[in-house]
Amino acid sequence: MSEPLPVAPHFNVCLQMLSLATQYARCFDRLDDQSLSAPEESGRIVPQIKAVRLLAEEAAAVAKVSVPLPMSLLDHTDRTVKSRLSQLQVVTTAAAENLERAVEESDPASSASLDMRLRRIDTARDLLATASADLIACAERVAAEMERYRSTYSIPEARHPLTAEQFQVLRLAAQGAVSVDEEGQPWVGLDKTAVRASALRALDQQGLVDSEASAAWAGDVHVLPTPIGMVVLAASLCRPNQGVGDARSAPPAARASAQAGPRR
Repeated sequence: MSEPLPVAPHFNVCLQMLSLATQYARCFDRLDDQSLSAPEESGRIVPQIKAVRLLAEEAAAVAKVSVPLPMSLLDHTDRTVKSRLSQLQVVTTAAAENLERAVEESDPASSASLDMRLRRIDTARDLLATASADLIACAERVAAEMERYRSTYSIPEARHPLTAEQFQVLRLAAQGAVSVDEEGQPWVGLDKTAVRASALRALDQQGLVDSEASAAWAGDVHVLPTPIGMVVLAASLCRPNQGVGDARSAPPAARASAQAGPRR
């Protein structure tokens, strides 16, 4: 009887990337609250500075554990992941610095100072706008490596079969792109047709997603994957032959809406 294959080391790294993507999504939602630019709200910005600094540290930690992974040199996956994670650390640190300056340079008596404060906060938001999407892209590249090394390592089973639609909704949720308004209408960016409520309900019934009150939109909830949802997504990413596909198989409306960003 042959010995069982060890679990692919890529799996835990992929899972860490998905978890970090969700943390960035939460952080971006808090920073997308337009009231933060008010002079009296400096006390609310300080905790966000600490949170963003921590994200930069966690991005560095994920980059470190991804370095020794067995990677294909044919398409330079290792360089792609390394460069994206390096860029993420740079832009995250820059976002924290802009938030710090927004607090330090704020002068309620100066209209020029208030304008600069608003620009600093907007810049921080812009710097982090694609962070979750970049981490999802890295997780997909790492997951693809799991498939290539299937003869050497085992890959955990998802244990929650997903339709192609459910997979795409779960992926968008991990990216922080899905919200639900007061009327129960799902939104992806500016599009209310990209995600069907029935697909969200199916994921919720399986315990794969959960809702959190949105800081940016009063009355809305932010849909994010649960811990088990991230495990299922990580396992599903590396099994393209099971019908879930990769990001390119997403409906055009879903792809365009995710790129459009949150509602304003």
